Amino acid sequence: MPARRIFLYVFLAIIALGGLFFRPQIEDFFLSSKNKLADFKKNALDEAIQNIEISVSAPPPLRTEKESPNPILTQAGTIKWTNINRQDNGLSALQENNKLDKAALEKARDMLDKQYFDHISLSGKGPQDLAVSSDYSYISIGENLAMGNFANDKELLDAWMASPGHRENILNRGFTEIGVAVMAGKFEGKNTWVAVQEFGTPLSICPPIDASLKKTITSNSAKISSLAATLESKRSELSKLRSSDPSLPQKIDEYNAMVKEYNGLVSKTKNLIKTYNSQVSEFNGCVKLHTQVN
Repeated sequence: MPARRIFLYVFLAIIALGGLFFRPQIEDFFLSSKNKLADFKKNALDEAIQNIEISVSAPPPLRTEKESPNPILTQAGTIKWTNINRQDNGLSALQENNKLDKAALEKARDMLDKQYFDHISLSGKGPQDLAVSSDYSYISIGENLAMGNFANDKELLDAWMASPGHRENILNRGFTEIGVAVMAGKFEGKNTWVAVQEFGTPLSICPPIDASLKKTITSNSAKISSLAATLESKRSELSKLRSSDPSLPQKIDEYNAMVKEYNGLVSKTKNLIKTYNSQVSEFNGCVKLHTQVN
């Protein structure tokens, strides 16, 4: 037998054996990727961010029964005596918050300008609306209102502490921040003072959720589905090629490289989902804890 013919037979045999070697490898890789896709879909975003039930505590506004001839109220003194009362009852001091100060001032001015004395304004805005307009994100909010010629800040706090609803706000262990406004003006034709306390539990007290994680997960999930469809198509194409096709080794390499990319993306995204779900779980637990505290 001529040497050239022998060489041809040997070459064809090598190609045939190569086909037998590569095809099981293709099936194994794709089977692995399909299993990973099914597993990935079981580990989707299964944690939903809890809808925060807005907690607002607003007891009926308080009017003083006695009028001092020389009334004087201060913002600093009102905060000071608020915290003295809290500390006397074993509670931590409230931290002044500029956004809550702004909300309190807006409320005091609006009551004197529009001549009403209520937690709900003439335009229908309540304490929660004041917080939102002041860019204060919160879990719970509280508001104390007082009107009259109190002798000083201590007398104002004594009056609030003698009122169950106002006392509850002042001693609410869930509140961590406060804003205060005191203002003198005319109400119903008489010179008087108005005092506003805004209490808050800021949303920032709970661990943040990385919003970019969800965007990445959503983007990766779409790419994973696209890669899975492409892999299925390539696998079908490979199954139709003859073992003797000279393009087969290159196509198998391309396919296996895509499988590697697919599996890596699935693994990475599952870890991102786990991290995101953990963050949401911690956030929900924190919100639940602070909305139950009073």
